[in-house]
Amino acid sequence: LKVILESWKKILYVGLPAAGTSMVFPISIGVITGLLAGYGTIAVAGFGIASRIESFSQIVLLALSASIGPFVGQNWGAKKYLRVHQALGLSFLFCLFWGVLVTVILAATAPWLASLFNSNPEVIKITATYLVIVPISYAGAGVILVASSTFNALGKPLPSVVMMVTRMVVLYIPLAYLGSQLFGVNGIFTAACISNVAVGLGAYIWNQKTCDIKTVLALEKESVSAGMGQL
Repeated sequence: LKVILESWKKILYVGLPAAGTSMVFPISIGVITGLLAGYGTIAVAGFGIASRIESFSQIVLLALSASIGPFVGQNWGAKKYLRVHQALGLSFLFCLFWGVLVTVILAATAPWLASLFNSNPEVIKITATYLVIVPISYAGAGVILVASSTFNALGKPLPSVVMMVTRMVVLYIPLAYLGSQLFGVNGIFTAACISNVAVGLGAYIWNQKTCDIKTVLALEKESVSAGMGQL
């Protein structure tokens, strides 16, 4: 029984913060939708269409974050620290590449994509505006996903919680409210862009400090020395 309770304790230590983090996003989006509702159903419809297109464009980043967690956990547990460091470097580079690629594609095709979902010119305009502004920050959003998955794999759930709360509650919602007062709908979309970039940069720095090359090489050397000592 003691072993079972200890196992549950370890699972819940990571699982509960992860569950709480997952709840923050939909609640925050509900608040943002409420702000957009002040500009009428057209703004809400445009945001809804843009969000669907956004979800599709981020499937690759979600897949990357889902795969990097087990990879980091397995290799860190096997004391292959340098391999983890290299994998994270490549993952962050891919986030940057994918973010730039999607930004260019969506900016070039935004009106056409919007017209596939709705024929109302005003809705198309709102959707296209979102798809021009927000994708600039997709690289940052990808970094957040990868960093969160990495921290959870290392048994450190707190950074993921801090990043999500900072991104959605501390930055996005207040900036969206301020932006809506100053620039209308465009201000709300710009707030999403700013929060993704700011937290993405912070996530990258935090992750690099945890898995920086000096720490990794020191751990690698320690692991090799321990292995030789057992021979």
